[in-house]
Order: sequence, then structure tokens, then C-alpha cells
Amino acid sequence: MGEFILKSAGDDEQTSVSNLFLDYYMPKANGEYVKVYLYLLRVLKRPSLELSVSGLADALDRTESDILRALKYWEKQGVLRLECDDTNTLQGIYLCTLRAPGEPPQTVQTAPARKSAQAKEPARKSYSAQEIEAFSDDEECRQLLFVCSQYMGKTLSPSEIETLLYFYDQLHFSTDLLEYLVEYCVCKGSRSIHYIRRVGLAWAEAHITTVDEAKERTNVYHKNTFAVMKAFGLNDRNPVDSEQAYIEKWLNTWGFPLDLVLEACSRTMEQLHKASFRYADRILQDWREKKVHTLADVQALDQDHRKAVPKKKTRARQTGFTNFQQRDYDFDELEKQLLRSQS
Repeated sequence: MGEFILKSAGDDEQTSVSNLFLDYYMPKANGEYVKVYLYLLRVLKRPSLELSVSGLADALDRTESDILRALKYWEKQGVLRLECDDTNTLQGIYLCTLRAPGEPPQTVQTAPARKSAQAKEPARKSYSAQEIEAFSDDEECRQLLFVCSQYMGKTLSPSEIETLLYFYDQLHFSTDLLEYLVEYCVCKGSRSIHYIRRVGLAWAEAHITTVDEAKERTNVYHKNTFAVMKAFGLNDRNPVDSEQAYIEKWLNTWGFPLDLVLEACSRTMEQLHKASFRYADRILQDWREKKVHTLADVQALDQDHRKAVPKKKTRARQTGFTNFQQRDYDFDELEKQLLRSQS
């Protein structure tokens, strides 16, 4: 066959891949492992993408066990380094500086490929294909997965099934509660398994065990969400997933009272004259670091700030007009000159 030329329609957005990876690491690696590494590189270029084992599994249509095997393979190859806590829960991933075979190891590393900003997820185990099949043989579990697939309007992916089994088998959600969780999230406009997991973990952390308790919590959440959106002047729509995540973090993870969150929204609007969840998040993060719990704490913080900032002496700015030396004119004489010039 003849040679061909590779062309590109443009380079508006690119993810760079090291030639060392292409020359030495990719040829002998499993293709699924390569996909995981390439997706990690993509996440570095787009911070809005969620970085978690379940997120990777969902994005690549693999199981979480598949993702973990790929990560461990690349760690053995020296391509990345996994950081885990005392319970062996993955907390961060560092993409290492690649080297050709035979070169001495290098300690220089890139910045971490982001840690998830959501609440810490309880330790969970992955399920093998045989275990998932065994769950599918159970009538109650099979009915649960069928109902959830109907709510989500599609056939469940392996990672979605694993997530639902995690709540059912490990966090001991009843089938009624788990069905209501999926129904609630879909009615909110999100079929994302990431959002379903995030809401479910918040319920687990709040020790919600019944549908009635979940409904009571969601009613309060609706009121708080509406108040935040109204403070931002966004009365004509529901929050998108990223905005919901901010609201849940402020009110649930960080535990701010609603009045403090609304104050941060108000200050954002005063400063930017537009809604910005990211800017409000920076305000609340600063207050959190400074142990602010009430509006009185905010007022005290404002007073301390005003005292710390030295007063600037006002000085009249000199301009070309203020420096201009005024002259005395004889307006009668000027009028006579003007009449003579016209005669």
C-alpha cells in the first residue's frame, strides 16, 4: 500500500503526549491501560472533568477494577505515582517525568492531577463479573437495577451498576431509598451517576435511612437552593450539576448557615455585577479558614480589615487645567477689536 499524509483541521485545543511514552511505554501496554493514561492527560487540560476512580470508569465504560488495574500497572512502570491515605483510599495521582529505559530515575514530578473536591467517600470494594452476575440473580436486586435503568432511560453501564450495588450492598440503602435517590436526581434534571453518587453519599453522611427522611432533607435543600439562585438573580432556571455541587459543599460539607452563603452571594454580585459560584466559593473558603460561623463574625472580620488598611491621604490631582495660569482679559477691548475686524 502507498504512503499517506497525516493532516489536522486545526490545533485550537490539544493534549500533549510525550514522545517517550509513545516510543517506549505505549507499544507494550494493554490498550485499555493506554486509554486510562491518555484520559488522565486530558483531565490535566480540563479541570472541570471529574477525577475519581468511578468517574474514570464511567467515562471509559470500564469497571472500577479495570481502572485500578491500569493505574497500578502505570505505577509499576514509573509513569505515575498513586497517593493513598491510611485506609488505602486513593487521594491523588502524580504524573511523573518520563524517562527512556536505562536512564537514571528522576525525582522531578508534575503537579498532582487534581484531587476530587467532593466529600470523602467511605471505603468501597469493587465487584468482579461473577459477583455482579450473582447480584443479578437476586430477585430484589434485579428489580432494583431494572427500575433504576428505567428512571435513567438507558441500559446501565458496568460502573453505574457498581455504584448502585455499592449503596445497596455496602452502605445498606434499602431498595425503596435507592430507587427514590435515582428518581429524585432524575427529576432534578441529572441522570449522571456522579451526581447520584454525590447526593447518595450526602444522605449516608446524614444517616438517612428512610424515604421520608430523604424527602424532608430534599425539601430543605430545595428551599436553600432557590434562595441561593435568587441571590444570584438566577430565578428562571434550576442549577446545573456544577452549581449544585457548590451549593451542597457550602451548606452540607462545610456546614455554613444559609445566611452566610447568601451574604457571600451578595458580595459576589456587588463586586462582579454578575453571578459567579467560583468567586463566592473563594469568599466562603476564606471565611472557613478564618473560622467564620455567623454574620457577626463577618462584621468583626470586616472591621479588622478596615483597621489593618492604612488610610490614604487624599490629594487633589493636578491636571493641565488646574496648572493653567489664568490671565486677566479686558472684555470691552476684545469686543471693540472684534467689531473693527468685521467692518
